[in-house]
Amino acid sequence: MEGFCAVLTQKHEHDSITDSRRAIVKSLNFDPNKLAYPKQVHSSKVISVNKPGIIEETDGVISINKEIVLSIQVADCVPLFLGDKVSGHFGLVHSGWRGTATNISRRAVKRIKEVGSNVDNIRAMIGPAINQCCFEVGPEVSGQFDNIYSIAGEGDRQMLDLKSVIKNQLIDSGVKPENIIIDDDCTSCRRDLYYSYRRDGKKSGRMIAIAGWL
Repeated sequence: MEGFCAVLTQKHEHDSITDSRRAIVKSLNFDPNKLAYPKQVHSSKVISVNKPGIIEETDGVISINKEIVLSIQVADCVPLFLGDKVSGHFGLVHSGWRGTATNISRRAVKRIKEVGSNVDNIRAMIGPAINQCCFEVGPEVSGQFDNIYSIAGEGDRQMLDLKSVIKNQLIDSGVKPENIIIDDDCTSCRRDLYYSYRRDGKKSGRMIAIAGWL
């Protein structure tokens, strides 16, 4: 959408997450002093943010302030970008399986509607994340989702399609299907481009997602 910048990139190898965020924001011609980002806890909480700084214990942030730059970090979980080019309201959501199971995407759309956006104007982008081909989960996880989103894995395990769950949650929230973009890249498959916690374990790095208006 015109004027809206949505970026997912690896953090700089030797920098802290905070330093990397600021460097990336500056490289995109944003003001790093306007950066706002959450301390993520795999929740379904969505907070409205209108000033820069760190937001405690949340996984979704929205803003009506076009000067703010939003950021999250991911390493297989889904980065969900939301924007309304009419009102200028926008959001960024970290949606892992826990947040997806508790419908964080629907909560984010609801919050943007509450601050004045018309759902017909909301655009959504589901960014690179682990795909069904690599996301094998046990019954304690797959059982929290409709079985249409899973195919059989080994034994009692299932291969879960988080991106499709989120797409349908957005549609159920009123977002038009034609206003939803899904990036097909799998973070676990694409070692050349992405970090992956599922692939690399605790040693994995993190990607940084940035959203803002230029």
